[in-house]
Amino acid sequence: MDIFFKIGDRIELTHTVSALNRALSKNVYSSQLLDFDDVRTAKLSMPIHEGKIIPLETGDEYQLCFYTQSGLYRCRGRVVKRYNENNMYVMDVLLLSELRKFQRRQYYRLDCVVELKYRILSEEEIRIRKMLYERRVDSPEQEQQFYELLDRIVKDWEDGTAADLSGGGVRFHCNRELPLGTVLEVSVPLDFQNGIVPVNFTARVLSCQNLENMHTFFEIRGEFIGITDTEREIIIQYVFEEQRRRMRKE
Repeated sequence: MDIFFKIGDRIELTHTVSALNRALSKNVYSSQLLDFDDVRTAKLSMPIHEGKIIPLETGDEYQLCFYTQSGLYRCRGRVVKRYNENNMYVMDVLLLSELRKFQRRQYYRLDCVVELKYRILSEEEIRIRKMLYERRVDSPEQEQQFYELLDRIVKDWEDGTAADLSGGGVRFHCNRELPLGTVLEVSVPLDFQNGIVPVNFTARVLSCQNLENMHTFFEIRGEFIGITDTEREIIIQYVFEEQRRRMRKE
Protein backbone atom coordinates (compact mmCIF):
# COMPACT_ATOMS: atom_id res chain seq x y z
CA MET A 1 0.00 0.00 0.00
CA ASP A 2 1.32 3.46 -0.92
CA ILE A 3 1.47 5.66 2.17
CA PHE A 4 0.57 9.34 1.94
CA PHE A 5 -0.25 10.06 5.58
CA LYS A 6 1.85 10.60 8.68
CA ILE A 7 1.43 10.14 12.42
CA GLY A 8 -0.78 12.87 13.82
CA ASP A 9 -2.92 13.35 10.71
CA ARG A 10 -6.62 13.89 11.31
CA ILE A 11 -9.07 11.25 10.11
CA GLU A 12 -12.84 11.32 9.67
CA LEU A 13 -14.82 8.08 9.94
CA THR A 14 -18.20 7.52 8.28
CA HIS A 15 -20.11 4.40 9.35
CA THR A 16 -20.83 2.07 6.40
CA VAL A 17 -21.30 -1.47 7.79
CA SER A 18 -22.56 -2.79 11.13
CA ALA A 19 -21.29 -6.26 12.02
CA LEU A 20 -24.37 -6.77 14.22
CA ASN A 21 -26.83 -5.37 11.65
CA ARG A 22 -27.58 -2.37 13.82
CA ALA A 23 -28.58 1.02 12.47
CA LEU A 24 -25.67 2.92 10.98
CA SER A 25 -24.48 5.93 12.92
CA LYS A 26 -25.52 9.25 11.38
CA ASN A 27 -22.46 11.03 12.77
CA VAL A 28 -19.10 11.66 11.14
CA TYR A 29 -16.45 10.96 13.78
CA SER A 30 -13.09 12.69 14.06
CA SER A 31 -10.01 10.74 15.07
CA GLN A 32 -6.22 10.94 14.81
CA LEU A 33 -3.59 8.57 13.46
CA LEU A 34 -1.37 7.38 16.33
CA ASP A 35 0.64 4.62 14.66
CA PHE A 36 0.83 2.44 11.55
CA ASP A 37 2.41 -0.97 11.05
CA ASP A 38 3.49 -0.11 7.47
CA VAL A 39 1.25 -2.89 6.15
CA ARG A 40 -2.49 -2.61 6.76
CA THR A 41 -3.22 -1.80 10.40
CA ALA A 42 -3.58 1.75 11.74
CA LYS A 43 -3.84 2.68 15.39
CA LEU A 44 -6.35 5.51 15.88
CA SER A 45 -7.59 7.47 18.84
CA MET A 46 -11.12 6.55 19.82
CA PRO A 47 -13.34 9.39 18.56
CA ILE A 48 -14.92 11.92 20.90
CA HIS A 49 -18.34 13.26 19.93
CA GLU A 50 -20.15 15.98 21.85
CA GLY A 51 -17.68 15.58 24.71
CA LYS A 52 -18.10 11.80 25.01
CA ILE A 53 -15.78 8.98 23.97
CA ILE A 54 -17.49 6.83 21.34
CA PRO A 55 -16.37 3.16 21.63
CA LEU A 56 -16.75 1.98 18.03
CA GLU A 57 -17.82 -1.65 17.74
CA THR A 58 -15.26 -4.20 16.62
CA GLY A 59 -16.18 -5.66 13.24
CA ASP A 60 -17.90 -2.47 12.06
CA GLU A 61 -16.62 -0.86 8.87
CA TYR A 62 -16.07 2.81 8.10
CA GLN A 63 -15.01 5.03 5.28
CA LEU A 64 -11.82 6.73 6.42
CA CYS A 65 -10.89 10.16 5.11
CA PHE A 66 -7.27 11.17 5.82
CA TYR A 67 -6.45 14.87 5.92
CA THR A 68 -2.80 15.05 4.83
CA GLN A 69 -0.36 17.71 3.72
CA SER A 70 -0.73 16.47 0.13
CA GLY A 71 -4.52 16.46 0.14
CA LEU A 72 -7.47 14.26 1.05
CA TYR A 73 -7.21 10.47 0.81
CA ARG A 74 -9.81 7.88 1.62
CA CYS A 75 -10.20 4.12 1.99
CA ARG A 76 -12.38 1.55 3.74
CA GLY A 77 -11.44 0.18 7.15
CA ARG A 78 -12.67 -2.29 9.78
CA VAL A 79 -12.31 -1.91 13.56
CA VAL A 80 -10.49 -5.06 14.69
CA LYS A 81 -9.50 -4.19 18.26
CA ARG A 82 -10.14 -1.55 20.88
CA TYR A 83 -8.23 -1.05 24.13
CA ASN A 84 -6.78 1.36 26.67
CA GLU A 85 -3.17 2.43 26.21
CA ASN A 86 -1.46 4.90 28.54
CA ASN A 87 -4.86 6.07 29.80
CA MET A 88 -6.03 6.70 26.24
CA TYR A 89 -8.81 4.81 24.47
CA VAL A 90 -7.52 3.61 21.10
CA MET A 91 -8.48 1.16 18.37
CA ASP A 92 -6.78 -0.82 15.65
CA VAL A 93 -8.32 -0.41 12.21
CA LEU A 94 -7.54 -2.78 9.34
CA LEU A 95 -7.41 -0.89 6.03
CA LEU A 96 -9.49 -2.84 3.52
CA SER A 97 -8.79 -0.90 0.34
CA GLU A 98 -6.06 1.17 -1.27
CA LEU A 99 -5.83 4.85 -0.44
CA ARG A 100 -7.37 6.99 -3.16
CA LYS A 101 -6.84 10.70 -3.44
CA PHE A 102 -9.84 12.97 -3.70
CA GLN A 103 -9.73 14.77 -7.02
CA ARG A 104 -12.21 17.57 -7.45
CA ARG A 105 -13.92 15.69 -10.27
CA GLN A 106 -14.19 12.65 -7.99
CA TYR A 107 -16.33 14.32 -5.33
CA TYR A 108 -19.65 12.56 -5.08
CA ARG A 109 -22.44 14.77 -6.40
CA LEU A 110 -25.62 14.68 -4.37
CA ASP A 111 -28.87 15.31 -6.24
CA CYS A 112 -30.88 17.69 -4.10
CA VAL A 113 -33.38 20.52 -3.99
CA VAL A 114 -31.97 23.19 -1.69
CA GLU A 115 -32.84 26.87 -1.80
CA LEU A 116 -29.80 29.14 -2.03
CA LYS A 117 -28.84 32.75 -2.58
CA TYR A 118 -26.15 34.07 -4.91
CA ARG A 119 -24.72 37.37 -6.04
CA ILE A 120 -22.23 38.49 -8.68
CA LEU A 121 -18.89 39.76 -7.39
CA SER A 122 -17.32 42.89 -8.87
CA GLU A 123 -13.74 42.92 -10.15
CA GLU A 124 -12.68 45.04 -7.18
CA GLU A 125 -14.25 42.66 -4.68
CA ILE A 126 -12.65 39.67 -6.43
CA ARG A 127 -9.24 41.38 -6.21
CA ILE A 128 -9.61 42.13 -2.48
CA ARG A 129 -10.91 38.65 -1.67
CA LYS A 130 -8.01 37.06 -3.56
CA MET A 131 -5.45 39.15 -1.67
CA LEU A 132 -7.01 38.18 1.66
CA TYR A 133 -7.31 34.51 0.69
CA GLU A 134 -3.64 34.40 -0.38
CA ARG A 135 -2.57 36.45 2.66
CA ARG A 136 -1.01 39.12 0.41
CA VAL A 137 -1.42 42.01 2.83
CA ASP A 138 1.28 44.37 4.09
CA SER A 139 0.06 44.72 7.66
CA PRO A 140 -2.77 43.84 10.06
CA GLU A 141 -4.05 47.38 9.52
CA GLN A 142 -4.32 46.85 5.76
CA GLU A 143 -6.05 43.53 6.32
CA GLN A 144 -8.60 45.23 8.57
CA GLN A 145 -9.16 47.93 5.94
CA PHE A 146 -9.86 45.29 3.31
CA TYR A 147 -12.43 43.58 5.54
CA GLU A 148 -14.10 46.93 6.22
CA LEU A 149 -14.27 47.60 2.47
CA LEU A 150 -15.95 44.25 1.92
CA ASP A 151 -18.44 44.97 4.70
CA ARG A 152 -19.45 48.25 3.04
CA ILE A 153 -20.23 46.65 -0.31
CA VAL A 154 -23.95 46.54 -1.04
CA LYS A 155 -24.93 42.89 -1.39
CA ASP A 156 -27.75 42.34 -3.85
CA TRP A 157 -28.65 38.69 -3.35
CA GLU A 158 -30.76 36.73 -5.82
CA ASP A 159 -32.62 33.44 -5.32
CA GLY A 160 -31.71 30.09 -6.81
CA THR A 161 -32.25 26.39 -6.21
CA ALA A 162 -29.41 23.89 -5.95
CA ALA A 163 -29.93 20.76 -8.07
CA ASP A 164 -26.77 18.99 -6.99
CA LEU A 165 -23.91 19.68 -4.63
CA SER A 166 -20.47 18.21 -4.01
CA GLY A 167 -17.17 19.03 -2.38
CA GLY A 168 -16.00 20.53 -5.68
CA GLY A 169 -18.91 22.57 -6.96
CA VAL A 170 -22.62 23.21 -7.34
CA ARG A 171 -25.31 23.05 -10.03
CA PHE A 172 -28.28 25.35 -9.51
CA HIS A 173 -31.25 26.91 -11.28
CA CYS A 174 -31.98 30.63 -11.43
CA ASN A 175 -33.99 33.10 -13.52
CA ARG A 176 -31.11 34.95 -15.19
CA GLU A 177 -28.37 34.14 -17.65
CA LEU A 178 -24.84 34.28 -16.24
CA PRO A 179 -21.85 34.61 -18.59
CA LEU A 180 -19.13 31.96 -18.43
CA GLY A 181 -16.39 32.93 -15.99
CA THR A 182 -18.68 35.03 -13.80
CA VAL A 183 -17.57 34.84 -10.18
CA LEU A 184 -20.32 34.40 -7.60
CA GLU A 185 -20.69 34.37 -3.87
CA VAL A 186 -23.14 31.60 -2.95
CA SER A 187 -24.87 31.02 0.38
CA VAL A 188 -26.47 27.63 1.04
CA PRO A 189 -28.27 26.61 4.28
CA LEU A 190 -27.55 22.89 4.80
CA ASP A 191 -30.12 20.98 6.82
CA PHE A 192 -28.25 18.66 9.20
CA GLN A 193 -29.96 16.46 11.75
CA ASN A 194 -28.83 18.83 14.52
CA GLY A 195 -29.92 21.99 12.73
CA ILE A 196 -29.26 24.34 9.83
CA VAL A 197 -25.61 25.17 9.01
CA PRO A 198 -25.13 28.06 6.55
CA VAL A 199 -22.20 27.68 4.14
CA ASN A 200 -20.74 30.49 2.01
CA PHE A 201 -18.29 30.01 -0.84
CA THR A 202 -17.05 31.61 -4.05
CA ALA A 203 -17.71 29.83 -7.35
CA ARG A 204 -16.89 30.44 -11.02
CA VAL A 205 -19.56 29.78 -13.65
CA LEU A 206 -18.50 26.91 -15.93
CA SER A 207 -21.71 26.65 -17.97
CA CYS A 208 -25.11 28.29 -18.32
CA GLN A 209 -27.96 26.69 -20.23
CA ASN A 210 -31.65 27.34 -20.74
CA LEU A 211 -33.79 24.74 -19.08
CA GLU A 212 -35.80 22.87 -21.70
CA ASN A 213 -39.18 24.52 -22.39
CA MET A 214 -38.48 27.10 -19.65
CA HIS A 215 -36.77 30.01 -21.41
CA THR A 216 -36.80 32.26 -18.34
CA PHE A 217 -34.90 29.73 -16.20
CA PHE A 218 -31.26 28.77 -16.48
CA GLU A 219 -29.11 25.94 -15.19
CA ILE A 220 -25.75 27.08 -13.84
CA ARG A 221 -22.75 24.85 -13.18
CA GLY A 222 -20.07 26.33 -10.97
CA GLU A 223 -16.78 25.19 -9.46
CA PHE A 224 -15.48 26.34 -6.09
CA ILE A 225 -12.59 28.77 -6.36
CA GLY A 226 -12.69 30.28 -2.87
CA ILE A 227 -13.74 27.93 -0.12
CA THR A 228 -12.09 27.18 3.21
CA ASP A 229 -11.20 23.64 4.22
CA THR A 230 -13.78 23.93 7.00
CA GLU A 231 -16.59 24.91 4.62
CA ARG A 232 -15.67 22.12 2.19
CA GLU A 233 -15.63 19.59 5.04
CA ILE A 234 -19.12 20.74 6.08
CA ILE A 235 -20.41 20.18 2.53
CA ILE A 236 -18.80 16.74 2.29
CA GLN A 237 -20.22 15.83 5.69
CA TYR A 238 -23.68 16.98 4.57
CA VAL A 239 -23.43 14.85 1.40
CA PHE A 240 -22.45 11.78 3.44
CA GLU A 241 -25.20 12.37 6.00
CA GLU A 242 -27.84 12.83 3.31
CA GLN A 243 -26.64 9.70 1.50
CA ARG A 244 -27.03 7.64 4.67
CA ARG A 245 -30.46 9.13 5.36
CA ARG A 246 -31.68 8.14 1.91
CA MET A 247 -30.19 4.66 2.17
CA ARG A 248 -32.03 4.07 5.45
CA LYS A 249 -35.32 5.09 3.81
CA GLU A 250 -34.72 2.60 1.01
